Amino acid sequence: MPLRSTRPATPHFLTIANLMSSHHPCHTLLRTLQDAAVRDLAWVISSPGLVDATYPPYAEHVIGDAWCVEQLQNSAAWLNILDKNPADLHQFIAAHPTRRLGHYFETLIKFWLSHHPDIKIIAANLQVMDASRTVGEYDLLIRTAHYTSHWEVAVKFYLQSATPATLHTFLGPGGHDRLDLKLARIFQHQLRLGKTASGLAALPDGVSLDKTQVLIKGYLFYPTNSGVVAPDATELSGVSASHSSGWWIRHGQTPLPRHTENTGWIILPRLHWLAPVRLAQDAAVQTYAHMCHTLAEHFQTTNEALLLVALIHDQENIWHEVTRGFVVHEQWPERHLPVRE
Repeated sequence: MPLRSTRPATPHFLTIANLMSSHHPCHTLLRTLQDAAVRDLAWVISSPGLVDATYPPYAEHVIGDAWCVEQLQNSAAWLNILDKNPADLHQFIAAHPTRRLGHYFETLIKFWLSHHPDIKIIAANLQVMDASRTVGEYDLLIRTAHYTSHWEVAVKFYLQSATPATLHTFLGPGGHDRLDLKLARIFQHQLRLGKTASGLAALPDGVSLDKTQVLIKGYLFYPTNSGVVAPDATELSGVSASHSSGWWIRHGQTPLPRHTENTGWIILPRLHWLAPVRLAQDAAVQTYAHMCHTLAEHFQTTNEALLLVALIHDQENIWHEVTRGFVVHEQWPERHLPVRE
């Protein structure tokens, strides 16, 4: 049966900037890839980064969007083949079980680079010790024909908690992780490991670093009261102008964004937060009214933030994501649960 809404239909959906623009090269591929893990892999390779590669303090240390798009173009045929027979990817993921999104993100990167014709992984998750104390870790040491590099990789989700928007106003959905502190940790500590005595001692024999680089992806979520999100990036020095974004609301204070009559809603489990959602025609989705009831029940017993996705049918009756956002407890961020991302 077609979905029925209890609210009047409205002509336009909530405006979300750069969720996955139809102009982005990844958009067309993600419309066709069917396997969820392969879609996540494609998103990991080519989605917009969070960090501005031209920002002077980060200059030459950020893996930029142009390089990622080039990698997608070079990998498109491989991804299409993998989509038809994803067993190798599924087995690789199963061999690295995790409940943490950051670890899943790293697993996908390792699978990608292990199949990259021009990149060799020298080491992964290599701990750096100072006497008996762990002082850091190299996420990845990679080698190309031209250089050896230390990669730090991360996927993060932050909600703008106050206005005006500045780096320190962006908090993780658990209310404790901050964007400014995360970037400071990456650029001022993790990327400098290779210049410390303990970091140099931890490098494999014969390895010297030519570069230190970061690959940081994810979403920023902006508050909405009117159904329209207008990200204010004027104070977000260091954040990419093309970053992926969504909305957030407090349960009980702001209704879900405007929707159309045939919109379906789902709650995304944490390990499914990466690529825009694509579901088969018979997938279990909720109406607007059902989702409102689900949210009311959820926040009666817990204050854990939920990531919601709204979907609509295409001409082939496939459900495609059109918007996503967090619904948080009415007392967020003061009242929160730890969220491991």
